[in-house]
Amino acid sequence: MTAPVPRRQGLPIALVLGAAAGLLFAPAASPTGLAIAIGAALLGGLAGARTARSRARAFVVPAAALLVVLAGALATALLDRLPPGLVPWPLLLARGREALALGAPALAGALLLAHAAARVPAMRVLPLTALVGAAALLLAPHRGGAIHLPYAVSDRAFLTGWHPALVFSALGAIAGVVGSLALYRPGRARRAWLAGLLLLLAAVTLIRFAPGLGLLRLPSEDPLRLAGDPRGERGGGAGGERPQAPRGGQNPLGLTVPGPGHGERPDEMAPFRDDYTSAGAEAPVAVVVLHDDVEPSNGVFYFRQVAFAVHNGRRLVRARDSADAEGAGLDADLFDGFPAPGARDTRALPPGGAFRDPLHATVSLVRDHVLPPVLADGFAIESVPNADPALFRRTYDTRSMVLTAKLPRLLGRTAGDPRWPAAQDAALREAPRDPRYAALAAEIDATLRPEYAGDPWARALAVAVWLEEHTQYSLRSRHAAADDPTGSFLFGDRIGYCVHLAHATAYLLRAMGLPSRVAAGYAYEAADRAGGSALLLRAGDAHAWAELYLDGVGWVPIDSSPPSIDPPLAAPSLDLQRLLGELARPRPGGAGRGTPAPYRLPGRAETLLVLGSALLAWAGVGHAAKLWRRLAPRLARRDRAARLALRAALDRLAETGLVRATGETREAFAARAAAAAPAIEPLTAAHLAARFGGRPAEPRAAAGLARAVAQQRATDAGRGARARVWWGRLDPWRWVRSR
Repeated sequence: MTAPVPRRQGLPIALVLGAAAGLLFAPAASPTGLAIAIGAALLGGLAGARTARSRARAFVVPAAALLVVLAGALATALLDRLPPGLVPWPLLLARGREALALGAPALAGALLLAHAAARVPAMRVLPLTALVGAAALLLAPHRGGAIHLPYAVSDRAFLTGWHPALVFSALGAIAGVVGSLALYRPGRARRAWLAGLLLLLAAVTLIRFAPGLGLLRLPSEDPLRLAGDPRGERGGGAGGERPQAPRGGQNPLGLTVPGPGHGERPDEMAPFRDDYTSAGAEAPVAVVVLHDDVEPSNGVFYFRQVAFAVHNGRRLVRARDSADAEGAGLDADLFDGFPAPGARDTRALPPGGAFRDPLHATVSLVRDHVLPPVLADGFAIESVPNADPALFRRTYDTRSMVLTAKLPRLLGRTAGDPRWPAAQDAALREAPRDPRYAALAAEIDATLRPEYAGDPWARALAVAVWLEEHTQYSLRSRHAAADDPTGSFLFGDRIGYCVHLAHATAYLLRAMGLPSRVAAGYAYEAADRAGGSALLLRAGDAHAWAELYLDGVGWVPIDSSPPSIDPPLAAPSLDLQRLLGELARPRPGGAGRGTPAPYRLPGRAETLLVLGSALLAWAGVGHAAKLWRRLAPRLARRDRAARLALRAALDRLAETGLVRATGETREAFAARAAAAAPAIEPLTAAHLAARFGGRPAEPRAAAGLARAVAQQRATDAGRGARARVWWGRLDPWRWVRSR
C-alpha cells in the first residue's frame, strides 16, 4: 500500500463531503437539520483523513462508522417512544431527532469515504463520486423538462427572483469547482493557482451562457415524427397517440415504417407499427396559453398539424404526397409551415359561426417542430416574440374557431360541401375495395333508431360507439406487415392504437358515403387544465383521430376511446403546467422579452465586474493567508515559535522557486538553501531542537532568523532571482508550494 496523502488534503476532502451531504439532504431537511448534516460530514471528513495517518487496524474505522449509525438509529427510536407530555419543548425534541437522523449517517459516511480517500491514493475519487451522485439525486427530478422540480431548488429560485436556468447552471459550476478539491494533491500543486483561476473562469462562463443555450433539451430521436423528418425534408410531419379514456396513449407514431414494398415513403408520417415505447411520454413539447375561456364540445382540445385524405391503396396519405390529388385542395385549411418573424399567415374562416366561438392562444414550443401545432379550425397564425429563449424554441399566436355547440345540434346536417370540386369530393369519399368495410358499415347503420337513419352525424357517432365496444387499445399490435393494416386490425384481433382507430373510423365513414379524413397532432383533455389558462402538451399527448365534414359546420373530430390494455398516462403536473404557462405568457402590450423578467443575462460590464470581484477575492484570501503565516511567529507560544518561524522562512524561499524536494530532509534542504540564505541553517537547527530535543527557541530569536532569511534572499540574489522574488510576492498562493 502506498503512503497516505499529506495532512493538508484532509480539509479539501472534508469540504467536498460536506457539500455532498448538503446536496443529498437538501430536499427533506430543515435549515437547522441541513446545517447539522453538513457539519457532521465536515467533522467525519476531517476525522477520516486523520485516522488514515494513524496505525489503527483496517477494521477499526468501518466498525466505528457502523457504531455511529447504530447509535443514531437507537437514539432516534428512543426519542420517538417518549410520551408526548414528558418533554416540555416538542420543537427542541423534533430538532434533536432530526439532528440524530441526519447527523449520524452523514458522520459515518464521511468518516469512511475520507479514511479510504486519504489512506489509499486510488480511492481519492470517492469523495468526488459522492458529490456527483448527490448532485445527480438532487437534480434527477428535473429531467424530462420538469423545471419545477426539485422543489428544494425551484421554489427558492422563484421566491428570490432567480431563473431556474441560472440556478441549475450555477449548481453545476459550484459542484465542479468544489469537486475538484477532492483530487487536490499538495505535493503536486505547483500550478494550483492557475488551475483555480481556470476553474473560476469556467464556472463564470457556464453561469453566464448556459441559460441562453436552452434549458429543456430533449433527445434528438423523434419517434413520433412530430418534429418532422430528421433529414429536414419538407415531407416530415406529425403523428401521435393518446386515447382519451382511459389514459393510455404513449408515443406510438413516427418510427421507421414498412419498406417500399408496402407503398409507403421512408419519411411517411403516422405509420403503422407493431411496438412502440412509452419512454419520454411525460416530456413537455409545448405550452399553450389561452387568452379566451372556451370549452370545446367534446371536452378535448385538438391541435392539428397534418391531415391524411387520399387513399393510396394501403392507407390515407397527405394530399401533397399524392399526384392524383394534386391541386384538389384537400388540406387547404392547414398551415404548411411557420410564419416568418413578424409575419402573419391566414386561412379562410371555417364555416359554422353559430356553432363556434373564437379562441386566441399563444403556443410556445419546447421542442422544434417542422409543422406548427394549431388548435383545430385555426384560421390565423402569427409569429410573436419568444417570452423565454432559455426554455422555448419559438412562439406564435393562433386564432381559431372552436366547436362549442352541443353535439346534438349537429344532427340534421348534410355531409360534404356542395361547392367542392368533383375530384375533391370523390377523394374524401374513396374507401378501400375490401367489401368487408361496406358490410360492417351496413351492420353499424342497422343499429340506429329509425328517426336517426341516414343522418351523417348519428351514423358517425354509431361508428365511434361500435369501435369503443368492439376494440381494445394497445401500443403492442401485430398489423404493420399486413397489406391493409387497418383491415388486419378491424377484422382480426381488434387490438391497436390511434392510427388504427382513426383509419378504421374514416374507412367506415367513407363506406357509408360520408367525406372524412385522418388528422394528427396533439389531443389535450380540457379537464386537465383545472380551471387555468395554460395547457401543457407532452409527448404522450400525441394523437391521431378521424374527422367528418358537415355542411355549414366544417370538420368535426370523431375520436373513439376503447378500453386500454396498456397502463394509463398520468395527468400533467399542474405545477409544471402553471410554471411554464407563466414563463410563456406574453408581456402586456405584446412586447416580448429576451429572457424572463426575474432573470436577465448580465451585460459585458456586469460580467467583468463579477470576474474582477472574484479575482480580487481569490487574491485577497491568498494574501491574507500569506500575511498571517508571516506574522504568526511573533504571536506564537514559545514551544511553537521555531516551527512557525521556519514555516515563514520556507514561504520566503518558495517565492524564489527554492522548495524542498520530496524525500529531502530538512537538514539537507537547509544546506542546499544556505547559498541563498545562510540563516536558514540555524533556523532549521532551532526547529529540530525544539521538536525533538525539547529545547524551545525564543520567539524573538526565531522571528529574527526568519527576517534574516528574507533579507538575505532579497540582497544576495542576482537580478533574475530578485525579479522572481518580486513575482513571488505578488503571487497570493505561492506559499502553498513550501514544504
